[in-house]
Amino acid sequence: MSESTAIISIVIPVYNREKVLMRTLNAISAQTSTDFEVILVDNNSSDNSASMMSEWAQNRKFKVVILQEHQAGAAAARQCGLEHVVTPWTLFFDSDDTMAPNHIARVVEAIKSQPEADLIGWDIRFHNLGGTTDIKPFSVNDTQFHSLFHGSTGTQRYCATTTLFNKAGGWNKALSIWDDIELGARLIALNPSIIKLKGEPTVDVYLGADSITMGTHAANIDELNKALNSIASILGNEKAHWINLKRIILAAKSKAPDGPALYRKTLSEAKSHRTALRIAYYYTRLGGRGIARLLRPFI
Repeated sequence: MSESTAIISIVIPVYNREKVLMRTLNAISAQTSTDFEVILVDNNSSDNSASMMSEWAQNRKFKVVILQEHQAGAAAARQCGLEHVVTPWTLFFDSDDTMAPNHIARVVEAIKSQPEADLIGWDIRFHNLGGTTDIKPFSVNDTQFHSLFHGSTGTQRYCATTTLFNKAGGWNKALSIWDDIELGARLIALNPSIIKLKGEPTVDVYLGADSITMGTHAANIDELNKALNSIASILGNEKAHWINLKRIILAAKSKAPDGPALYRKTLSEAKSHRTALRIAYYYTRLGGRGIARLLRPFI
């Protein structure tokens, strides 16, 4: 790997994104700061994504590296990108989302002004399928809890030092979903110095029928439980009730018979907080939202 004078690398996995890819790439081209590099990882695209990336990479004011990762899955593609990062900081991004023109400038300013930081988070603007928009906050307090239940370490919501990513072990390529939350659990377990960008969100995340973010809604319980089992091993027995609550919420949102079966199994194996778990299940089944936040004082 060659030396780089840039501060941060933006790593983007790409799989069949020809319809939305330029929206993301144009947002990166529009950045007011050029103190970054871009690593695009083609993950077996069969459409025109590869040619679009190659054409876009020409004559940029910043370095662009295009890689190929043949193992399917966003985690494998992201890990491929991480292994080629030569800058001190890394930011992972998805190929269907956007950042405001000043986003990287904000990040670079925070890196330079707070050199003690290991991880920098920010709020995002989340565009739902129905056309509504939510602000998803990043929390610097109770970070492990908010990562597990509110996705604070979702891919587009933070950046970290490349050293921290590598120390945590990088991406778990065995996971097809919630791989970002699982990596987040490992990062936070290292007790990094965490700061947050203030002000209005400068990242927009778009939930689409074929987006990476949408995968959470389409994944089956076995895939999600695989990630939860890994997170459980990171958090340890002391936080086992958190994992049980996450499973209960998952069960409540899942279609029968998988949902009720997971509820019964989780409740029978739980060693504490059974009343809270029952409340969470039926509250969520009835359409209630935010049960983890409501129960936080008790768990």
